[in-house]
Amino acid sequence: MIFSSSSISSEIVEVPVDKIVEKEVPVEVIKEVEVIREVAVGQQIIKEAVKGAPQLPDVYTDSNGGITVSGSATISVEPDLAILDMGVEAFGKTVSFARSDAAIAMDAIVSSLKSEGVLEKDIQTQRLNISPKYEWQEISIGSQVTNKQVLTGYSVSNYVRVKIRDLDHVGKIVDSASESGGDFVRVNGISFNLEDTYNLMPQLREQAVQNAFMKADEYASAAGLRLGSITSLSEVGSSSPSSAIGNQMRAMSALIESPISGGELQVSLTVLAVFGID
Repeated sequence: MIFSSSSISSEIVEVPVDKIVEKEVPVEVIKEVEVIREVAVGQQIIKEAVKGAPQLPDVYTDSNGGITVSGSATISVEPDLAILDMGVEAFGKTVSFARSDAAIAMDAIVSSLKSEGVLEKDIQTQRLNISPKYEWQEISIGSQVTNKQVLTGYSVSNYVRVKIRDLDHVGKIVDSASESGGDFVRVNGISFNLEDTYNLMPQLREQAVQNAFMKADEYASAAGLRLGSITSLSEVGSSSPSSAIGNQMRAMSALIESPISGGELQVSLTVLAVFGID
């Protein structure tokens, strides 16, 4: 249907205030709105300290009047793997001299590691670098003295990452390898890890879901509601267990074995659960 401008009245009709009828809102709707407001405003946002996983507040409320909570679980376990980052750095007037010194030292380290029971597949090259080295020197040109960068030699570095599975002898293995490489050795650090967390996942997931149920029930009870069934569940993420001993060391004396302990690791998992309200 098409209206012309002449067919539409521009007259404004005033309606007395006492004639306006307000639509009555059901009590149940008002109650639900008030409950949502109380939960959203009254609850304290507490972030879960889950390493490597997104930080989530404990509770949300959605537009449908439900409650969304994060549930988390943490298990402490002993590591079964030590990761050693070590290498060699050599300096020489030529690339050939520096590379030769670095290669001899690295070969000695690898031989030592293998003699201590480290498998060849557990020794992986991380980086090999060859770079020139310069220094500022005073250069006389006629009667003038000026500063100029002069090539003094070359630096060669070769670093490997080593998996050590015999955790009872980590100190001995590190000391032996360091002594074999002599003054060229550099140890960047040792970290402890869990090679496989697959078997821990079922327990973590069960505990995380239970934690989510407990939180949601507490919020519902505090608001005078009855918690409904779960409508959505998702796994946000899990942390990678790792503890590091960060050191930058040169060759260490093998007279006394370096004390190295793996301690305990914490594996964590977080889920996001949505609950209805009855």
